[in-house]
Amino acid sequence: MGSAKIMIVEDNTTVAEDCRDCLENLGYSVTSIVASGEKSIEKAEAEQPDAVLMDIHLRNEIDGIEAAEQIYSRFEIPVVFLSAYTDSELLERAKQVGSFGYLVKPFEERELYATIEMALYKAKAEKERRQMEARLRQAQKMEAIGTLAGGISHQFNNALTVVTGNIAFLKMDFPNDRNVANYTKDMKASVIQMTQLTAQLMAYAGGGKYQAETVSLSDFIRDTLPLVKHTIDPAIQVDTDLPRDILNIEADLTQMQMVLSAVLINASESMEGKGCIRITCRNMMITDKAVEYFPGLKPGKYVNLTISDDGKGMDKETRLRIFEPFFTTNFLGRGLGMAAAYGIVKNHDGRISVDSEPGYGTIVKIYLPAAQAQVQEPEKTKTERIKGTGTILIIEDEEMVMTVCRAILEGLGYQVLEAKTGQEAINAVETFDGDIDLAMLDILLPDMNGNAVYPFLMEARPNLKVIVMSGYSSDGAAKKILNAGAQDFLQKPFSIAVLSEKLKKVLKDTYIRNVDETTSPSRRTDLGRICPNLKYRLRSQKLMG
Repeated sequence: MGSAKIMIVEDNTTVAEDCRDCLENLGYSVTSIVASGEKSIEKAEAEQPDAVLMDIHLRNEIDGIEAAEQIYSRFEIPVVFLSAYTDSELLERAKQVGSFGYLVKPFEERELYATIEMALYKAKAEKERRQMEARLRQAQKMEAIGTLAGGISHQFNNALTVVTGNIAFLKMDFPNDRNVANYTKDMKASVIQMTQLTAQLMAYAGGGKYQAETVSLSDFIRDTLPLVKHTIDPAIQVDTDLPRDILNIEADLTQMQMVLSAVLINASESMEGKGCIRITCRNMMITDKAVEYFPGLKPGKYVNLTISDDGKGMDKETRLRIFEPFFTTNFLGRGLGMAAAYGIVKNHDGRISVDSEPGYGTIVKIYLPAAQAQVQEPEKTKTERIKGTGTILIIEDEEMVMTVCRAILEGLGYQVLEAKTGQEAINAVETFDGDIDLAMLDILLPDMNGNAVYPFLMEARPNLKVIVMSGYSSDGAAKKILNAGAQDFLQKPFSIAVLSEKLKKVLKDTYIRNVDETTSPSRRTDLGRICPNLKYRLRSQKLMG
């Protein structure tokens, strides 16, 4: 039998009492009986019943159909109509307002039960459908904005590569000029700020985990909190509950610092004067049954980071837009902060959610998948400029980036070949009369992507070393090439020191590829995975030329 709360709207007292008796016999709870459409709307808002049993013909100005339309559109409460008679016009009006059932008086108890239960089921299914559609629209909007953000950051990083390179050239050409030193110092500081901005854009676009490390989230927050607390009002108290037994996660620490800082800044700005921010970490298991409550996550072990505050809170409209880039209110947001946090968490295979109401503060929950690997000490980055020898093929369509890369490489002692398209690169490796020691392969080229070019490079010169470079990160297309055998990844913008160190590392590698492809099934598997029609394209190319 039913257990839902039902409101009766009926202006005939005898009929209303009979309906109440039937409903209570069936196990339902009757919240109230009202006799007018106007009163039914007021009661529906106040009592929030699970369903309404509504007589169509009411004596007041608003009839049952008009009242039902407002009750469902405003409060999403399903309505079952009652009528002593029916006709096609009445049925059509009832259908237009989204009736969840229709009973003709007199009716039997079992008919009432079946109709009420079907109405409750249909209302639940309709609500779930709308929620799914809303999540889909939100995901599509975030994906579109993310694609735009990723494209902007890629082009911006190309431009920063040119600026960074030319600053280095100025310092090398005028090492003793104080004016040049002062100017380049300020320029370099601005480049660092712009690089941080593109890092935020890239993070929002899901641009990858640049340097993932295995860490304890509790230890990370404990170590990082002193570094970011200066961004919040000193009058605000920060309480932590960070157990020592929290599981490890795999994360880029720089990006996770951006997440922590963004959430803390928003929490701080939501409070006027004194307040409290609480940070807690918990291990949790998301089961197959529970996964439906965590969209985007897979079953397994997770670490839950919760950051709550005593601030003003947010209304529904603000809460739905909080992850949009550059969205702000008088007390919330600093442009890309929360948008970047969304992208970073998503790209770490996690989930971030916000629960807030005006006057009740905000709770941000972040779920990150647990890792099994032990904590490892990060490698120290060397910054010396290292000279070298050999021939390097630069595959890059941006002319200014090409110019800077050529100047850097020639300054380090390398011979340089250039290719501005994928086809030019393929022609170069097939026709150049001499050794090519290494190729610097950009991901985005005007005629084909880098992952389509790479198999042709390997087919022509199996021992060729490849460094993938991009204004994007090492995930996505770059990761496919790295998995297929490329030696390293170079994130734009880069310094001369970083490039020279990578060249030294890759060119001194003693790993030699097996030239005989017929004896290397795994090699053919890797090439076929990233370019399935490789053999056909190579055969066609040879026949054509």
